[in-house]
Amino acid sequence: MALNSQSRIELIDSLRGFALLGIFLVNISFFTTSLQTISYGVDLWSGWYNELVLLLRGIIIDGKFVLIFSFLFGFGMVLMRESAQAKGRNFNRIYIRRLIALLLIGLLHGIFIWYGDILTHYALMGFLLMLFQRCKPRTLLIWSLSLLLIVPILVTGASLLSDSASQAFDPVSQADVRQIGIYYQERDAAIYGAGTMTQIIIQRVNDYIGSIFNMLLFYPQILGMFLMGAYFCKRRILHDVQEKRKGIIQLLIIGGGIGLALQLVLSLVKGLPFWGEAAALFVGAPLLALAYIGMFALLYQYKLWKKALHWFSYPGKMAFTNYLLQSVLCGLLFYSYGLGWYGTIEPIWQMLIVVVIFALQAVLSRVWLKRFPIGPLEYVWRLFTYWGSPLNQGRRGQAQPLHAAK
Repeated sequence: MALNSQSRIELIDSLRGFALLGIFLVNISFFTTSLQTISYGVDLWSGWYNELVLLLRGIIIDGKFVLIFSFLFGFGMVLMRESAQAKGRNFNRIYIRRLIALLLIGLLHGIFIWYGDILTHYALMGFLLMLFQRCKPRTLLIWSLSLLLIVPILVTGASLLSDSASQAFDPVSQADVRQIGIYYQERDAAIYGAGTMTQIIIQRVNDYIGSIFNMLLFYPQILGMFLMGAYFCKRRILHDVQEKRKGIIQLLIIGGGIGLALQLVLSLVKGLPFWGEAAALFVGAPLLALAYIGMFALLYQYKLWKKALHWFSYPGKMAFTNYLLQSVLCGLLFYSYGLGWYGTIEPIWQMLIVVVIFALQAVLSRVWLKRFPIGPLEYVWRLFTYWGSPLNQGRRGQAQPLHAAK
């Protein structure tokens, strides 16, 4: 069944909101912990409850929900192209404007609000995504799998060919690493938690540049998930879940089983070689992300589950606005121009803060969407995209689910 440009798949909106919650559960740590401290893998908090929260987050959440969001980005590109073609509009021109606007907003977000911005990377990878817009589903799948596997294959090959390739990544000593992590945490707490606005901006720009270089390793994975989302959309896998139910169940079992096993190895097994960590991270996370997508889609077919999961659709329809709002609110909570809680909130309470904020966002998004057709930043984004009235060009009608609930 073809999707009209004025329709939305309720499942996709809800899945986007679900991904937004998972991303927030991870991002909040970067608002209260030094980027370098996190990069070195230094744990700052004691207590079994904090250790358990971080362990479960590492296995279930870290690195998976941003991949779901990446999947939906590619999925949305295909929907947008189909809509433009149906209206006889120039898709390339529209999408390039959309990406340029996303890039500009991402730069502003990264420099003035939070250095961990993902919009910049999505915009840059989006230009590469456009090169695949005319590809057939099979071609998209081959490219997607190749990009998702390229990093672990290269790392594994290099490690097997040369022992020094893996030894180069071995830490000098755990004690030295911990001291380095503590140093950076204290330095950043003095800046973000108690510094002036000028000091915060300078440090944020430095961290933004550093985070960009850190993300380069993940670019193949991001583009790979873009293409996987495009493949799913062209194959109409989520357009009619009941028809594709058997394949989705297989994806859930195989992807979930292997992905979870690899994540357990990554989180619980100490002393893994670097190639082992790369394989567990770059193979396990995408498999588990796809399993989550399949599980969410299957549960959405049942009335009771759909009623609960549908609440994710409200923040999902305003994901752009809510994502940036989360950064603003965390800045007010953890930085010196707000409450200055940087480095003082334990992980277990960080998770609680996320749940409370996201619940409020879900309620406020529902109230907003009862009065307005789109979110405020979504309006600005569409204004750049269509160079005219975004409501006329991109109006969404009432959500029309392409699946039947039992």
